[in-house]
Amino acid sequence: HCPCGSMKLRLLQRRFPILGCIVLILLMIDVLLKSPENRQEIMWACYWASTSVATGMLFGSDRLVSGGVIFLAGLGIPAWLLSTLVVGQMEIISVLFHIVPFVAGSCYVLTMASLPRYAATLAWLLYAVPFALSWQFCEPGTMINLSHWTRWPIPGLLPYKWQFYIVLLIASLTMVTLIASTIRSILTSKSVSKPFGPQL
Repeated sequence: HCPCGSMKLRLLQRRFPILGCIVLILLMIDVLLKSPENRQEIMWACYWASTSVATGMLFGSDRLVSGGVIFLAGLGIPAWLLSTLVVGQMEIISVLFHIVPFVAGSCYVLTMASLPRYAATLAWLLYAVPFALSWQFCEPGTMINLSHWTRWPIPGLLPYKWQFYIVLLIASLTMVTLIASTIRSILTSKSVSKPFGPQL
């Protein structure tokens, strides 16, 4: 194999803990700077996913990084972009907390030989757990993680609360499963395409 490629990979891998540490510090600063009434925003699943990616990069946990990346790719980034289009504004800090962990985490995932077991399960839990907590503890008006049926804009489509919750959880599980399958295929094809034996 090309020694230059191996050297670049090692240099990249050494930077992941630094990136993870930076993201965690930014997350803590953002939480500390929030006003008390806005502290409930840390229940957004994207906070949890970004924390998972950053912690995984800091401690070298493939499962934490891949779980966060799968969530961000399948649910977090699309939902954030959609809400940005609806609201019509984009905050710099919001861009950093979505894009930086996703890009850094994706680079990390591409260095892995295969996707860890239960990575998709972790990605789904990164939505399901904060979804349940935000339903229990957050103000309905914030609609954090789409957790309050009373703010559902099309009541005739899903007239009952239990229908709303089941559809959300099944849809999120389907998305993370599809993304995990795609990443697994990419890593497999990358592994297969590697040449065997020394090259001249």
